[in-house]
Amino acid sequence: MSKIDRTKGFMNLRQYRIPFLWFYFFSLLLWIVEEVYTLVSPPDIFDRYRVVVATVESFIALSSFLTIFILYKELKIEEGENGQAQTVIHDLKRTNRILKNPSSGFWQEVSAQMEEWKLTDTEKEIAILLLRGFSHQQIAGVRQKSLRTVENQTASIYDKSSMRGKLEFISFFLTPLLPEED
Repeated sequence: MSKIDRTKGFMNLRQYRIPFLWFYFFSLLLWIVEEVYTLVSPPDIFDRYRVVVATVESFIALSSFLTIFILYKELKIEEGENGQAQTVIHDLKRTNRILKNPSSGFWQEVSAQMEEWKLTDTEKEIAILLLRGFSHQQIAGVRQKSLRTVENQTASIYDKSSMRGKLEFISFFLTPLLPEED
């Protein structure tokens, strides 16, 4: 079962949250009434209902753990959704900045993103050559470095940018420029 399927399954459980919380509230209320009653009543009356009281207290304890579990799961789901929303907002802001002035906005955004990734000056030069479509061999020739050096530097760029390769790296910058699909 995938994470999405588990999340969807859990989301379906949200419909039971309010009735469960009402059950939990009334259980706590019943427990409080029972405790007050046992304090003011003689002990022999309490002994007759000991099984009922223990059962109610067990349900309350179990409900408490279940409530904590439900709240924890919802918090994790909300945290994931918040992270996704932050990513979308960041991407939309980047797209907006590029589209305001496509000719210079693109390179300004590329430069700002490289600063955010903390690329070195050499890595920035190689990243620009990658965006222009140069191969590793071409970059090595232009920079007069060995192919292995260029491969190591591009691996460092992909690592810092959390990209898996050249196509994903280029796509990251070009996707905001593409029109929306119908």
